[in-house]
Amino acid sequence: MAKPNDITQLRDQLLDAFDAVKMDPRRANQVKEQVNAAGKILASVKAQLEYSMLKGEEPEIPFMGMTSGKPIRPGAKLLN
Repeated sequence: MAKPNDITQLRDQLLDAFDAVKMDPRRANQVKEQVNAAGKILASVKAQLEYSMLKGEEPEIPFMGMTSGKPIRPGAKLLN
């Protein structure tokens, strides 16, 4: 399994892992570890987003995809 390059690939790999457990329940521990690692990846992204919000800057996180290039402000809506 290749390393995911973005959030979409991570999601797809996790969905594949869940399907693998459905086909073979003996893989449950392996999938549990994958989900645990994914959670840690996403927690680090969240920390980076929160830090950028505190600084009032838009984060550069290629893993999350393209950004608008607009600075963000605390309390601003992040989604249009």
